[in-house]
Amino acid sequence: MESLQVIYSNMASNLTTIKEMEWYVKFRDPKDIWENHPSFLMCEIMYFTLAFLTFVHAMRNGGRYPWLWIGVILHGIVVELVSYFLPDIDNFWHAQGMIMFVGQRLPLYIVLIFGLTVVLIDVPYDIMGIKLLWWTWHDTDPNIYDRHYWVPWTSYYFHATFASGFTFAFHGIHKLLSKEPNKFQSAGFFKELVCCLIAAMCGFPLGTLQFLPIYHPLHDSNQIHTEVCVCLLFAMYVMIIWSADRTNAPDRVQSQAAGRKNKYFNEIILLVLLHYGLYIYLVLTAQPEKIRATGLHEPVGPCQETVPVVTAFGHTLAKNKYLCVEKYDEAVFDFHCVKTLPKPGESWYTICGTKFPNHLEYIIVVCGFCGFGILWFVQLMIRSSSLPRPRTVKPKQN
Repeated sequence: MESLQVIYSNMASNLTTIKEMEWYVKFRDPKDIWENHPSFLMCEIMYFTLAFLTFVHAMRNGGRYPWLWIGVILHGIVVELVSYFLPDIDNFWHAQGMIMFVGQRLPLYIVLIFGLTVVLIDVPYDIMGIKLLWWTWHDTDPNIYDRHYWVPWTSYYFHATFASGFTFAFHGIHKLLSKEPNKFQSAGFFKELVCCLIAAMCGFPLGTLQFLPIYHPLHDSNQIHTEVCVCLLFAMYVMIIWSADRTNAPDRVQSQAAGRKNKYFNEIILLVLLHYGLYIYLVLTAQPEKIRATGLHEPVGPCQETVPVVTAFGHTLAKNKYLCVEKYDEAVFDFHCVKTLPKPGESWYTICGTKFPNHLEYIIVVCGFCGFGILWFVQLMIRSSSLPRPRTVKPKQN
């Protein structure tokens, strides 16, 4: 009997250890994803591929490009983890992918996508992602209430400001630590490690600071639609980019004259074509009404219970603490594919996709953004001057 008790005790201990390990990382059978959520499996595989292409590009170019690749990955991890543990911005839930981290909140592909995301790349991803239930948003949070095809306008604001904050820190710290005029010339292992870590940590606060002059005073204090805030931010960014583009840079002119053998086709151009090609394919062929997405979602509970949302300017707003199943009225998902509704207290349940309200409109919008994005990157990668190339440091001869 004692030996059996020891065996049962060891089994229970092992099960506890497995459950604890699953909080850090958990795997899901791709076949299960394909049967219930096929577009999400395509998304994951595509972004694993694109992350590999950016890695190859970074290693091939050398200098600071590998550090940039590492830095954006770390930046993505910081942003996601902070978002999960700050109640005021814990307002989204990812679908369950093949590899999940942090209590099944963080899919591996999300960590990798931060290396790819700027707003122009993000727009079709956001529009199709929410429609295909790759994630869900809190339905009553005032910071994400204003929507564009069910995408919060603040999502676009966030991607722009956080990416620019990371870029400013990545190159700014390098300029302080190194006198090298070429911003992609490595300053050595330890200096680049410092730049990489500081940029990964500072991208979040530097991005958050950019909400202060436009978003918070207009949206929170004067109830102006977030769309206006995003347009003002983008107008400011366009003027900064255009002004910099008008500035003559002799080294870039010389680089353009020299050219590169692989200028017209490289890993980044392939990435752009694959990325936009995926969304053109999905918007033409996907059937969101057949999706069954089981995983962590907004917790279900009493309809009347609210929690405060304190803004940067000291305003106290409010959102529902729980998803009110009886009054949920967004067209993002419903429960038509399940027999019973989720019960109060549940956060792990199944939601069902819904039909395109106007499929042709989605096709025009998504394909329009994809076409514009392809033309933009063609101009950026082919018609512009070459990327700054770091010098090859030759070893000293004895």
